[in-house]
Amino acid sequence: MESKLFALITILFMLSIIILQYFEIKRVNNTIKLIEKVKNTLYEVAEKITKASSEDETYMLMLEAAIDLVPNASKGSIVLLEGDNLFHFRTIKGYSDELKKLTLKKEEVYLYSINNFSETAIIKNPNKFDEDIVNSEKIDRMKSYEALDIFSTISSPIYIDDKLIGFINVDCSTKGKNFTNEDIELMNYIKNELQLALKNFFIQNKLKFMANFDELTGLYNRRYFKQFFVRELLKIKKYKNEVCLALIDLDDFKYINDTYGHNMGDKTLKLFSDVLRENIRKTDIYARMSGDEFVLLFTDCSKDKAVDRLENIRKALFKRKLGNITLSFSYGVCQIDPYEDLTPDDIFGAADKEMYRDKNNKANRT
Repeated sequence: MESKLFALITILFMLSIIILQYFEIKRVNNTIKLIEKVKNTLYEVAEKITKASSEDETYMLMLEAAIDLVPNASKGSIVLLEGDNLFHFRTIKGYSDELKKLTLKKEEVYLYSINNFSETAIIKNPNKFDEDIVNSEKIDRMKSYEALDIFSTISSPIYIDDKLIGFINVDCSTKGKNFTNEDIELMNYIKNELQLALKNFFIQNKLKFMANFDELTGLYNRRYFKQFFVRELLKIKKYKNEVCLALIDLDDFKYINDTYGHNMGDKTLKLFSDVLRENIRKTDIYARMSGDEFVLLFTDCSKDKAVDRLENIRKALFKRKLGNITLSFSYGVCQIDPYEDLTPDDIFGAADKEMYRDKNNKANRT
């Protein structure tokens, strides 16, 4: 009898070991599958981020990946620290767009209150935290946006080059479900990979900016405009559009540099660039060619109208004095004839001659 009992116990013991091994193997297999899914998803997201056309698209790719990969996550947000030193809901998923109207002080952010944005954390009862910390008016607005209809949150800080730029939240809206410490580890891995992709995106954008824009004024540079104009000239000849090219040269710019210094010269160029932005249509293109020389391309515009617009710009600049300096410029306009086989150099040359004629006429009048 005892031998039979011992044999039964042995069998049960072996079965329990087999069952435990089965579940352990199943857990390991599930972990391996999750790791593979995470790696594949993050690789695909990183590829998409390199091709993203905007920061908003990049942030949405990051948020969707985190929600997809963290178990029990169903919605979320990316909240960025902006120039006003407030946190803004930049990207959201699963919430009303009205949430983007809300801003948070750092004291109203969970991560700041518990670890000063040093590490990822779980908010087990986000509703209670928000009601205790966030002001009542914001709480009412968040409730109206159904932004508090959640039961657990993982919040993780986002750093680029050791600088805090914001944080990412993934939320669980299923009652009874909570995030775990394993989810924190997973979130950290996801976040770290996405931070690298985001940093690469910023670097690529900076390189694109340096290639196409003038660093001082923020306008398109000579290289970009030349490439753009070659393409645009083909369209003008094909569709017979009415387009004018204008060259602008600031008056007495060398005198300003020599008398007041290059810092004042830079301020002059920036001020003039601002005046252009304020007085040029969105359909027109403008760029800094070199030094104090600028180019404008007026679309759907006759030469007479182009001259009128340039005179308006000159009047606007005259009102914007820089200290005791009154600014002005000379210009030349070439209306592009779509029926003539003109090259970009031909058109620039014609506008350049008119510009120097304008400058010489002023000199003769003084």
